[in-house]
Order: sequence, then structure tokens, then C-alpha cells
Amino acid sequence: MVTSAKLEYIDRLIDECLSEDGDALELNGKFIGDEGVEAMVLSDKLEQIENLDLTKNSLTHKAAIMLSECGRLKKLKRLYIGDNNIGDQGTSAIAQAEFCSNLAHLDLRFNNMGPEGGMAIAQSDKFKRLQVLILQENQVGDETLKTIAKSATFANLRKLNFYRTDISVKGVKVLAKSKSLKQVKHLNLARNYLYLDTAKALAETKTLTNIQTLLMFDTGIGDEGVQVIMASESFAKLKTFRVT
Repeated sequence: MVTSAKLEYIDRLIDECLSEDGDALELNGKFIGDEGVEAMVLSDKLEQIENLDLTKNSLTHKAAIMLSECGRLKKLKRLYIGDNNIGDQGTSAIAQAEFCSNLAHLDLRFNNMGPEGGMAIAQSDKFKRLQVLILQENQVGDETLKTIAKSATFANLRKLNFYRTDISVKGVKVLAKSKSLKQVKHLNLARNYLYLDTAKALAETKTLTNIQTLLMFDTGIGDEGVQVIMASESFAKLKTFRVT
């Protein structure tokens, strides 16, 4: 149960961090913890929130579950909940939250998430309006990437971040044939064990033809892989290509 002192503190914090028009709540790095979220979800001020930043707040799955059950976030469009520890259980709760139906941006980076959490996101039918999905630094693996690539739910994605997510050429081959992700303009596959065969698979894509930014640094595609992608007609719109 939330103490009155905690309720008062969180209420003051909301007042301090709420934007002037009341539609953005920036709590990045406030370390409010699970108890802070428990108090926060009781506030009527959440009803107008479109942007909620809970990055770096020492949150666990408990906070994610409370957030997912909150009925005051009906206008939420952007959720930043990275650099916490919500894990698979917390991610699974978020994936079924009612507010996800309106989300355009979901940032889940650094959350100790594995394949179970990744698949909860990938198999959810709530993300039809999502334009930005960031799974960076979560070991979600190939099956998560494959499932997202095959899902019509993610057809509105413009930015997809799989930086250091334990994916391989198996996942990228399915991604390269995706008919659902045709609108993706920004693709981050950096810091994964990807090699020349991955570059060749991407270069042969017939569907990922709108990519303007491709990040593949700290992979093993090598100079030949770079040349294969640069020479591909499918990447005619490419403006930024970062490799090492």
C-alpha cells in the first residue's frame, strides 16, 4: 500500500515534471521505483498524458504490471521505459496493455528481456499504430525478429531497433522478405553476430526498399558486405550507412 508521504512526493514530482500543456511527463532518471509508479498511476493528471518517460527509474516487472493496468493512460502515444529491469514478465504485461493500441513510439531498451518478452511484443495485436520500436540491448533473438517481420500488426513501423539483441542471419533472412515492414526507414542491426551472408540477404530484399538509415557497426559483414549493400538497387534511398 502506498504511504501518504509517497503519494505527496509523487504528486509534487508530477507537478514539477509535467509539461506546460499537461501532455508530457518527463521522469527520466528520477529513480522513483515500483512504489513511485504505484503512486503515479493513481493521479488524475495522467489522463491527458501523451508522452511518458520512465527511463532509468529502477523499475521491475511490478511497475510494468501496474502501468499496464492503469486506466488513465488512454491518450498515451509515446512510452519510454528503457534502462530499467522489467524483464519478460513486465514486458508481457505491457504488450497487452490497452494503451498500446494508441502507441506510436515504444522504447524498451536495456530491460533484461529475453525471447519470452520479445515474443510477447511480437505476437501482440495491440501495435497497429506503432511507428517506432526499440528493443536495443535485450536478448530477444531471431524468433522475435521473424515474428515481427511476418506480422501485419507492425505495418506502420518506420524505425526498428534490434541493436545487440542476439539475432543472426536466420532472423535477417526473414526480415529481408518481410511484406509488412515496407515503410521502415531506419533499421538498426548493430552489434550482432552478422556476417557476409547477412549483407547478401539484405541486398536481395524486394520489400525493404525505403530504408534511409542502416546501422550495422560492430558486425562482421566486412568490406565485401558493405559493397554488396551499397550496390543493391533495393537501397537506392539509403542516406546513412554506419559500419566498422
